[in-house]
Amino acid sequence: MDDSLRIYTKGAFDQHYLGDIYSINQDNVPEVGSIESTEKMQELISISSYHSLLLKNDDLIGFSICFREACPYWSENYKYFKKELDQFLYVDRIAIDQKYRRQGHAKRMYGDIFNFASNDGLVVTAEVNTKPMNHGSLGFHEYMGFKEVGQRSFDDHDVAYLIANASQKN
Repeated sequence: MDDSLRIYTKGAFDQHYLGDIYSINQDNVPEVGSIESTEKMQELISISSYHSLLLKNDDLIGFSICFREACPYWSENYKYFKKELDQFLYVDRIAIDQKYRRQGHAKRMYGDIFNFASNDGLVVTAEVNTKPMNHGSLGFHEYMGFKEVGQRSFDDHDVAYLIANASQKN
């Protein structure tokens, strides 16, 4: 099988995969936040600093969307890091098709995110749901070197804020 990771920066993306990105995102809710439409997903990607597509034989099996500190992103979780840090790369979402989970794909995608961030000396930030509890993601992020730096409660969920030093991952 032919596996490839395509990287896009500065809001670039491949329109061909937009519907699949949206479907995989929605299939991974609540581990990732729901997006109301493919148009909103396109808007999200178009303001991203880093976006990757994981393909198997040209079929999308996963994606990531990340933001630098100066993006006009509306997420309250992103705004937490924007308030706390001068420079960072925020991992808004990584989602893998259910059939391809637990095969090392997220680790591979994070490896490339760490490489991208280390080029500019950035820390990598993320948040993980703690209500509903996402034990798998918390354990994975700990394995990848993330440390908790804060928490927040929302009306319908709680999150832990995480940070990792990308340069120590190379």
